[in-house]
Amino acid sequence: MYTLIISRHCAQMQRELAPPLRGRKDIRVILDRRHGERRTGCEPVETERRRKDRRRAPNVLLGEQAAEGA
Repeated sequence: MYTLIISRHCAQMQRELAPPLRGRKDIRVILDRRHGERRTGCEPVETERRRKDRRRAPNVLLGEQAAEGA
């Protein structure tokens, strides 16, 4: 199924496209209801919530793969 989301500034386009596509079950035409950006500015994080870095250095991974015979 396809969903065609039309900007709220182009409401006329939605009114023109919806009637010809109304019988199609694979296409839905809707008007975007959002009011502006959801994200606010870049705000620094108070504290790091992760306990440790889960990533490993690339050479550690290569060493393990070589030992396994990969």
